[in-house]
Amino acid sequence: MNYRWVAEIRAENRFKNLVVLNSYPVGQDGKNYFFEVILVDPTRPEIKADKDINWVCDIKGKGRVVRGLTGAGKKSRGLAAKGTRRMRHE
Repeated sequence: MNYRWVAEIRAENRFKNLVVLNSYPVGQDGKNYFFEVILVDPTRPEIKADKDINWVCDIKGKGRVVRGLTGAGKKSRGLAAKGTRRMRHE
């Protein structure tokens, strides 16, 4: 579990009415890593009307961070680069 995924989980736990879309690194110092987490409110009419993002309004959109469906979760589970990390048997 990488730091970015931990930041997404903490953001979702803190803001229970929002859904995490993704995150990206902002910076780091000698001790801490900083990430910006993109959160969406699925109850807003603007989100419900938008065809590209209204999938978060479904019940399946909730809890996608803990299931590892965001970018950080997929990378941590080894799904970021499919087919490029195959082991060779020589």
